[in-house]
Formats: sequence, structure tokens, C-alpha cells
Amino acid sequence: MQNKTFSGLFVGQNIVSLKRVDSTNDYLKKQVANSKPLPEGTVILAEDQFAGRGQFNNNWVSQPGKNLTFSILLSPTFLPLSQQFSLNIAISLAINDALCSFIGSECKIKWPNDIFFHDQKLGGVLIENIVRGANWKYSIVGIGLNVNQTSFPGSIKNITSTALITKRELVLNDVLTHLCTAIEKRFGQLKNGELVLQREEYTTKLYRLNTLAAFEREGVRFDAEITGVTEAGLLELKTKDGLRCFGLKELKYI
Repeated sequence: MQNKTFSGLFVGQNIVSLKRVDSTNDYLKKQVANSKPLPEGTVILAEDQFAGRGQFNNNWVSQPGKNLTFSILLSPTFLPLSQQFSLNIAISLAINDALCSFIGSECKIKWPNDIFFHDQKLGGVLIENIVRGANWKYSIVGIGLNVNQTSFPGSIKNITSTALITKRELVLNDVLTHLCTAIEKRFGQLKNGELVLQREEYTTKLYRLNTLAAFEREGVRFDAEITGVTEAGLLELKTKDGLRCFGLKELKYI
């Protein structure tokens, strides 16, 4: 284990680098549970994360030493519990901000928080909010980003990396610095109450926005257009039956 910092940053003020760990989110949860908690903004960075998790307990497969797999400790206690999706929006926008400086403006957000380049997945986010009663204690923000990996297991489809997009390798520490800076900026905006503005910007960056596409719900396929997201994070779709809203586990992209 190795500790380092990014000077001048709140996010990344304390970085714990691990050679190998099952899940950076799980590791950070255990550390926070200790009698001496870690400072907010701590980053747990793993060279090899062998049991990473995505949304709905999907596995996140990453080649050791080629990509970024890390978790950040945040305390968005200034947000009411009803606004939990606002943190998701801020983090997704931050990753999009950082990546655009490397790969251009074609980077999009696939609802709720996957990062896509055209029709291929570049990264993903898993946010675990820890709540005690009516109080929001802290959030663990897990991020997986494909950077220098250029080949993936045959069973994994529609996936890419910055190296495949740009035809060159990036310095992982440089990418991490950009990400921490962007997350700090977007988290600060959230703290300043810019929730509506961020949701509007998030909407403009949605993958398949205002484009007729196929979806599936309870085994039934239908065509619809994404028009936005609600305050609670539901996806708004324009269907033949009018505007409808769907939750995280209700909808499947085709």
C-alpha cells in the first residue's frame, strides 16, 4: 500500500494506492467503518481490482495496470435524501468533462451513469450511499475507466478504451488528476445549489437523446426517444403512448 496526494485538491488530498484488491468500494467501506475514519476526498486506487462491481452487481473486468479503478469518499450531507441522483449527475458530468479533454466531445453519458463513446462503453460508476435514519452519512463513488487496455475477453461486447480511440497510451496518473479536478469542481457546484443547471447539462449529454431507439421492459420491446430525466433520476421516454418515466431496474437498452 502506498499513499500520495494531489496538492491543492480536496478530492485526492489523500490517495491510497493498492497493488491488488477485490473491490475498491468494499475496501473503502471497511476503512470508513474503522474507529479512525478517513478524511473526505480520500481516493482508494487499485492497480488490480479482481472483483469489481458495476450496476446491479455486474462484474467489472479490468486488465491490471492498464486502467483506472478507484473509489472516492464524499460526504454530500448538504443534499436531502430525495436528491441522491443529483450526486450521480455531478459525478457523470465530471467524468465526461475530464474525458473530453482527451478524446473530444463525442463522449456521452448512458443513463444512469455509464460513459460511452459512440456506441461503445468506456467506463462506469457505482455510487453507494450510506444512510443512517434520515441522515446521509457519506457516499462511496466507485469509478472504472478503460484507459490503456486494447483487448477484452471475447464475451464482452461494445467496449472500448481511450487507447483504442486515440491510438496512443495515456499516463494513468495524468488521467486521474484530471478526473479528481473535475469531480471537485462539479461537487462544488452541487454544494452551491446548482442542481437544476447540472441536470439540464446532464440531459444534453445523454446517449441516444432525442433519437428513436429500441428498449425492453418486462420482456416487451418498444421504440422510444429519450427526452430527459426527472429530479428523482427516472428516465423520461417519449413513447407512442405518450411520455413515460422508468426506474433503474425497469428498462433495458437494445
